[in-house]
Amino acid sequence: MAELIWRHARPCDLETIASWVDSARALERWAGPGLTWPIKASALFEQLGGNELPSFCLTQDDLAVAFGQLFVKGDKRQHLARIIVSPAHRGIGLGRQLCHRLLEEARSRHATHITLNVFADNQAALALYRRLGFVPAGKPDARGVLPMRLPAFAGTADNTDNGPTDNG
Repeated sequence: MAELIWRHARPCDLETIASWVDSARALERWAGPGLTWPIKASALFEQLGGNELPSFCLTQDDLAVAFGQLFVKGDKRQHLARIIVSPAHRGIGLGRQLCHRLLEEARSRHATHITLNVFADNQAALALYRRLGFVPAGKPDARGVLPMRLPAFAGTADNTDNGPTDNG
């Protein structure tokens, strides 16, 4: 596998990422309600708040292979969002690498509380987040979205790599 590079996302990356989303349902499950289908790739970066929200990519040969964002949700609270991995690169650990990098970014921004949302039926994502130490922070809402939090994040400099909540 070619070297992976971590960098801020660019508008051109979202054109690639838009090709990974194949339906209105997939778009809502990835980006949340409010975006229209079909995706206008040229406008997606702006629609996702790419100029305002910290948006990042893992790239290979300068092509995006994974994407995620951080939302500021309050004093020292960051929220991992819009996490997606290229269909051609799923199942090889890129989601884990992406989440590790997002957690490092959140830590560098002095976050002490980390949350995310996941559809309760997304077993692959749910398993990943549990391995990273996330736990449910409530019950799924009417859409099936489960809020999660990372309880060991505050004050633990290395919990995303080898802390007691990391199961693999």
